[in-house]
Amino acid sequence: MTVAFQKKSPGAIRAGQMVPVTVLAEGPIGNGGAPLTVQLRIPVERLRRGPTGHRYAIHIRKWRGTNVAPVTLTEAGDPWHLISEPPPSDLRELLDDTRFLAQHVYAVAMNTLDLFETTLGRRMPWNPQGRVILKARDLVTATDTGYERGTNTIRFGSIDRMGYKVPTALFRDIVAHEVTHAILDGFRPAWADELATMEQLAMHEALADLVAILSVFSSREVVYRQLEAAAGGFEAGQEVDDAVTMRTIFDFARDLYARGPLREPFVGAVPENWQDLPEPHARGAVVVGAVLRAVQKLWSERNARFGDHQSLQQKAESGSIVGSRILRMVIRGLSYMPPVDVTWRDLLRGIIAADIDMVPEDTNRYRDTLQAEFSAIGIRRVSLSNITGVDNYQGLRYPVRLSALGSDPQEVQRFVWENPRLLDAARLERRTPLSSTRVRTSERVSPDGFIISEIGASFIQTVRLSRREAQVRLGLKTEREYVDIRGGGLLRFDAGGRLVYAALKPVMDRERQAAMFGSDDQHDAEQAASTGVRNKFHSTGE
Repeated sequence: MTVAFQKKSPGAIRAGQMVPVTVLAEGPIGNGGAPLTVQLRIPVERLRRGPTGHRYAIHIRKWRGTNVAPVTLTEAGDPWHLISEPPPSDLRELLDDTRFLAQHVYAVAMNTLDLFETTLGRRMPWNPQGRVILKARDLVTATDTGYERGTNTIRFGSIDRMGYKVPTALFRDIVAHEVTHAILDGFRPAWADELATMEQLAMHEALADLVAILSVFSSREVVYRQLEAAAGGFEAGQEVDDAVTMRTIFDFARDLYARGPLREPFVGAVPENWQDLPEPHARGAVVVGAVLRAVQKLWSERNARFGDHQSLQQKAESGSIVGSRILRMVIRGLSYMPPVDVTWRDLLRGIIAADIDMVPEDTNRYRDTLQAEFSAIGIRRVSLSNITGVDNYQGLRYPVRLSALGSDPQEVQRFVWENPRLLDAARLERRTPLSSTRVRTSERVSPDGFIISEIGASFIQTVRLSRREAQVRLGLKTEREYVDIRGGGLLRFDAGGRLVYAALKPVMDRERQAAMFGSDDQHDAEQAASTGVRNKFHSTGE
């Protein structure tokens, strides 16, 4: 299929134009036939041979040797004219089709990035800046497939299936998962740096899993096929009940990961101590399960509202709509979370607060259902009273140049400094400068069609304390010569420059830092565990 902007100059390509590209809906292994495909709509951009665009470079190694085989996805002489081709129906031909592999990886990666950018209303940076290189057929094992921090590289190995060596990059969920890690790392670098705990690494894995699962589940074709499989073939008039929808989404997610990253994404009975599990995938799996149970309940409620006379295709479409809505709620919540030391309750608060701003009336109980499922795994409900966190900060002093608030980190630091109540709430160390301040504007379209413009500013402070200072000022008992502690916060301002949301992690807070640090032994054990995971950060597991 030729996807065209034919006979148009580059200047005729307008911002926001999209192009449909064919990808594998799940993976290359079909159920006795050709694999299922879907079309993803991605932004139009100029593509060089590679393929290489503004944000990504796709490298595909030849099956034999280490040389990269560049691929061209555009029409000869026209780098704006992307040509989308269907995959071969034969499995052997599909696995050897370098061009389709490049097309699939590029389209899924671009679609995942576009999902974040359109949901959050801003460009997502990389860490560090530059292009992300996706090595779509690399000399690594399946368990070494993953995103490498600091190099802007995602490596995709191969797995053995049905006597074939299958590139993991042909599994749509794996590409979405690893690209999500790169997006999160650019958005919030401190969630996975050397001071991040296992909790933040588990948050990374849970969010990457949710994007991987729900972005695939948002395709009606995928949900339809899974519905049929869940009920073992439908008879005329058969009801799609709660049991069928539950089997549909959970069997779908398990099957994805059985074919792909070789790990189980969920647990049956939630362990009482799941928040202390030493492996980030295992911790994150519990939260992923809670979100998917919310999707299932909301899907069943939507089916009930529309009655039993819907076709199977209509019920499948309802499932994809609910999955897509929940996914965007989760992503939108990221911009309401603090830049350091995030917890699962920070995630829940961010989701609820962001959704209230976008959809004030929770007519279909999306927020209430998510709160209930988080509560069921031991994460306390978020009170709607002062969910913005700014009720105690009335009468703040604002800068004269409000426009600078949306572009100048120094203006944000001045704002915090000139408001003692806010400064005291953040418990900043007065003699230590902020180690990081980031300011980003965002624009989103609400369901009623109005544009919501806001400014998000995050700041981090890292303080090095001697043994004596740590004891006297924070009550930390340590034999170390010094300890590093940190905190920070997120401030959101409306279009008029007024503070409308605050999420703070106080720096010089005795209770919080004591809980974070524990004893020397606890601190060493936590750092050893998180460092061991981070050294092979975001690999797909054992």
